[in-house]
Amino acid sequence: MNPFQCFKYHIYRLATSIFPREKLLLFASSSQTKWFRDVYFRPQGMPEIYNKEIQYFQFTFIISCPLQILLKAEEKGIESSLSRLIMNELSKGDQCIDVGANYGFITMIMAKIVGENGHVFSFESDINIYKVLTKNINNNDLKNTCTVKNDFISNKSNNNHKKLDNIIKEDRKGKIKLIKIDTDGSDYNCLLGAEKLIKMDMPIIVIEVNESGLEIYNKLMDLGYCYFYDQYYNLVSNNKMPLNLVASYKLLKKC
Repeated sequence: MNPFQCFKYHIYRLATSIFPREKLLLFASSSQTKWFRDVYFRPQGMPEIYNKEIQYFQFTFIISCPLQILLKAEEKGIESSLSRLIMNELSKGDQCIDVGANYGFITMIMAKIVGENGHVFSFESDINIYKVLTKNINNNDLKNTCTVKNDFISNKSNNNHKKLDNIIKEDRKGKIKLIKIDTDGSDYNCLLGAEKLIKMDMPIIVIEVNESGLEIYNKLMDLGYCYFYDQYYNLVSNNKMPLNLVASYKLLKKC
């Protein structure tokens, strides 16, 4: 973080601590303040990346990400309840998959838990975010534990569209224990492109539920999953699904 970024970081942190949440939300959504947000957070026309060492659960990470995400990670964590579930379900030596890795918070949590004898397959389709994701993996000495690819995971294979069934078949080193899918819209197609892998390994599936929520639920039922949870281990049904649906073929127990 350069001196000017350091100044902006402390100003932003002070602002978020002083102003009420409603005012901050109004500022973040108003068209009248867009020019200021662009100047402050996107000075080169894209999100400015900050680098900082943070404590994330019991781990210390060197993080590169936009300022808003950095502050959230420091204060509340990124997907903290989902991270806890993943930490609870993975063990040393496990193999897992992160589709829609973004800047890599979940990927790095996975890598720390499975260790060097395990492996994380991490996918991010946005090329600019992928570059930062790769930097985060390298800066935290996790490149031997993680395979990071700039692929758009789907239910077909052409150009940069890839099926998990095809990728993991070539690269896997053991049974897949858990798959996390969060792609902001193409989650169902990701699931369809991993049917062979899922039928073979029956991993825990953590998937974002969007407008295809019922299709996702029914497909998981067809694949043999019978226990469905939210990220807090509460059992759920298809008429009241959470944002992140957790599916397992066997009963899960919160530790």
